[in-house]
Amino acid sequence: MPGGNDLRPVLRVYSHGMTTASFQALVRAVIDDSVANTWADAVLEWEVDGLEEDPRGLGMCVCGQPNLVQLFTIRNTRNGNVLFPIGSKCVHQFEVKELDQQVNVLSDLLRLRTAINDGKFVTLTSEYFTRALLEFLYDEGAFPPDQWNGGDGEVDVDFLLKMFNKRDKDAITPPQRRKIRALLMTKVFPFVQAYQRVR
Repeated sequence: MPGGNDLRPVLRVYSHGMTTASFQALVRAVIDDSVANTWADAVLEWEVDGLEEDPRGLGMCVCGQPNLVQLFTIRNTRNGNVLFPIGSKCVHQFEVKELDQQVNVLSDLLRLRTAINDGKFVTLTSEYFTRALLEFLYDEGAFPPDQWNGGDGEVDVDFLLKMFNKRDKDAITPPQRRKIRALLMTKVFPFVQAYQRVR
């Protein structure tokens, strides 16, 4: 291990339900592919780059955990190194809020894509969406400017967020329902199905 780091103090603080051997393998993999040579500094160098699904559960995490279904790719922002596959449980071990959010949003995006591909009647409810997912879709370009949003895609996402946040869904008017459906069918669904970071 670079710099001869002793893992014992790290293991006592961070293991959170993983076996010691799995956590030690995770720490080694992360530090070996990082610029920093301590766990605390190395975890700050990474971002979630993508998510693949293996419905057969044949994936094996960099920590050695078998039977992964959701296979994440993380990329080091300082040197470009990649770790794949890594499970969500291991990414959560980093204890970095942004990474946890990225894992959650990509998992939500995969769930949404699966529902669309399975032909389910997807609506703007918490069964398929979260505020974070809608904001992520906007940030990633799902709502391009056009004549219907006055040249500002933020109008679309603000409308969807307002409708999503309504406690009384019966108060959504028929024209609002039609607009929601149009935005989902013409913008959200095609974007989600073509999004390359989730496979």
